[in-house]
Amino acid sequence: MLQRTLALRWWTPVASAIVACAFGVVGYFWLDSIGKMPGALREHPWPMELVSVAATAVTVALAVRAWRRARVRTVATLATAVAALATWGFLYYVHVLSYRLPPPPKELAIGTPAPDFTLPDETDHPVTLSQLRDHATLLVFYRGFW
Repeated sequence: MLQRTLALRWWTPVASAIVACAFGVVGYFWLDSIGKMPGALREHPWPMELVSVAATAVTVALAVRAWRRARVRTVATLATAVAALATWGFLYYVHVLSYRLPPPPKELAIGTPAPDFTLPDETDHPVTLSQLRDHATLLVFYRGFW
């Protein structure tokens, strides 16, 4: 009876691979696309990374355990490949690709005056930066699209 309860089913590695993908690549990009991702989590998504890496480790362990059964071995190997590639791609995007920003233009170097531009204020009246030169002005530039 105990042997039967510990039997490895074909869907267990698939389920752990789905968890790895859902909490890694899919979850990150889905939350980011609908605008529900907090800024701190966008820069350092450690909870998503933790769940994705743990689920990938479980998938690998299940694949090792399933190696004796031919049918389960094939499914477990495919699930492990999907989970490992999804987790690697997620970690690579977050820690490497998102930090490859183009260099800033020379006009925006530290210590140089900001170039003149015009933007609407809260009442849709145009305000030019040169109008504010004699007043204390704070310019805030946001990285990204939020």
